[in-house]
Amino acid sequence: MRPTITQLDGWNLDGLQRAAEAARANADTLSTSVEDCSRAASAAGGWHGRTKDAATRRIDAEVDHGYEVRAVLLRVADDADDAHRGLRHARTYVLDQKNLALGGGFAVAPDGGVTHPDPEKAGEAGVFQLNLHSGLDEIERLDDLFGARLGESLADLAAMRDGQPDITLPDGTLRDPDAVAIRLASMSEDDRADFFATLSPLAQRQLVIAAPEKLGNLNGVPFARRIEANEIAIRNALTAEKQKPDRDDSRIKQLEAMLAPIPNPAGVGELGTTPAATGAGATPYQDMVDRKFVAFSTEGNGRMIELLGEMDSGAAGVGVYVPGTSTNLNGSGSNHVAAWNIADQTGGPVFLYMEGDFPQSLTSLSDGAPSPRFAAEMAPRLVEFGREIDREVAAGAPGTPVSYVGHSYGGSIVGSAEQLGLRADRVLHASSAGTGVFDTGWNNPNPAVQRYSMTAPGDLIGVVQSYPEAGLSIPGGIRVPGNPHASAELGGDPDEVPGVTRLDTGFYGTALGGHRVGEVVFGPDGHGKYWDDPKSTAFGNIVGVISGGAVTGYVERGIETPWIDVGLGDNGNGAKEAFDAGKAASAGALFDVDPYADPRITDNPELGPRVAVR
Repeated sequence: MRPTITQLDGWNLDGLQRAAEAARANADTLSTSVEDCSRAASAAGGWHGRTKDAATRRIDAEVDHGYEVRAVLLRVADDADDAHRGLRHARTYVLDQKNLALGGGFAVAPDGGVTHPDPEKAGEAGVFQLNLHSGLDEIERLDDLFGARLGESLADLAAMRDGQPDITLPDGTLRDPDAVAIRLASMSEDDRADFFATLSPLAQRQLVIAAPEKLGNLNGVPFARRIEANEIAIRNALTAEKQKPDRDDSRIKQLEAMLAPIPNPAGVGELGTTPAATGAGATPYQDMVDRKFVAFSTEGNGRMIELLGEMDSGAAGVGVYVPGTSTNLNGSGSNHVAAWNIADQTGGPVFLYMEGDFPQSLTSLSDGAPSPRFAAEMAPRLVEFGREIDREVAAGAPGTPVSYVGHSYGGSIVGSAEQLGLRADRVLHASSAGTGVFDTGWNNPNPAVQRYSMTAPGDLIGVVQSYPEAGLSIPGGIRVPGNPHASAELGGDPDEVPGVTRLDTGFYGTALGGHRVGEVVFGPDGHGKYWDDPKSTAFGNIVGVISGGAVTGYVERGIETPWIDVGLGDNGNGAKEAFDAGKAASAGALFDVDPYADPRITDNPELGPRVAVR
């Protein structure tokens, strides 16, 4: 409904917030009650027989029913909260604009029309009118959106009052939704997709409510339904975490941020570098959207695949961003902001891919960045998920190119996935740890794939890239391990693989982390700081690869500081790169300085050539 400004003046939105609180409190009460019932039945260890078996079956069914009702109540609570937040902000904006106009002597009509008796103020009146109409449009959008969502939830609650209703299959038979979910899990991805397409929207929603944790991570299930399922799964995880005696406050904060609305990537400008810009208490925008997760699990360090932006036919490209070492669910805020900024600049959908455990240490040989096992475990899953992206692209945006960007350890994951048959239109190794952990070449089924790479001068990953897979022997009989992310066929340095176009990491476009605008991306900070700078050359290259057009090609530079001199020919030369890194480390240890600070370009200060992306 589109209200008049007169009606808006009388709106009291506090009832929405009270409804949210009541729904959440009832969900908590229900959850506690069914869990107490289940525990009491389990504790009756001395009771045996047919009556016990029947009682256990009934209790299990009611516990399952209770969890399903709780999921819908939590959805009501979240939607009511989001509606209250969005409508309150939009209402305040409209009324503030009205008061400013009235204070300036303008007349404001109930529909937002603005006039002034002085003809010379017609332009100013037009601005006020545009602002008022924009605010009323947003109120109408939010009212329609959340009215439909809350109506759907109320219908779901009514339908499941006496238990979760059976699902009607295409042949007219009725099946318990839990049994259908189990059947779906046993199918292949293609069979699952075909079967799911035959179900009605109501049946699909019933499945999501019945088995959200299962449906949210099943390939072959449409992304829209996986997103709905994972929203429930995240709410359930948040409720469960809050009830733990040793609750993880960092996890709670992260889950709350995942459920909080964020600015729409379509056209609000950069988020900068602050993860809190997307969480509760963020600066409100008129166009806020829910976060979307096509995979979620609390397993290990926490896993997720987040979709930012929309999959539609107008997108210039689809991006998949695979981050690197130390990535985990609780600390994923900066990865989310980087993916948001990519989606904002490309105008298309971007997937933040965290479907697996990443190494948390840079040095541990068994469970840190030197270990290939994380890449070996995640690569097959990335190949499978790539097929799901292709399925969604074919349905919603046919012909749109799909690009994979692997940063640091993520570059090894992407390279390993290509070795296993990942289909991609474009691949970018950004400060990549290597070409892949398997002893083969890349086996991308797309013969027209375009591959790109970029590594900043002085980035210590360059030393790793240059190590041969077999390792080195140094004087004294000491054996230095090789790069475990180096393919025996391709080597370890994506920058030097034939057919890969190397790009320029270039310069910072924002003053951050002690770096000035226009400073060359260099040294250890050059490994990842450009991900925090949407105006940097390197970030622009990420955007350019995904969206097409043109990118900035590589130019080798000579760079020096008071403590280190990286000369022409050092990049890609393992011995020279190791010498430069050792010299810098010695200077830092002996003189307590940052040996990479205040870099000066001695050779080739210009940007590299523009390179067309097909």
